[in-house]
Amino acid sequence: MNEVVIVVLAIVVLIVAVIVYGVISTSMGIEEDVNKNYIPDRLERMLGKDPKKKDETES
Repeated sequence: MNEVVIVVLAIVVLIVAVIVYGVISTSMGIEEDVNKNYIPDRLERMLGKDPKKKDETES
């Protein structure tokens, strides 16, 4: 049971670390984020997504 808690805690820490990295790196200008979702475009391209700027007219 102890191992399950440690694994879940490690997964949560990794997810939080990625989110914090995305917010800090895009707000400081280190990474580019054209679609303003706090996920760096470089990471989106590595995952196979195509980061595009959203149009102002779309809801």
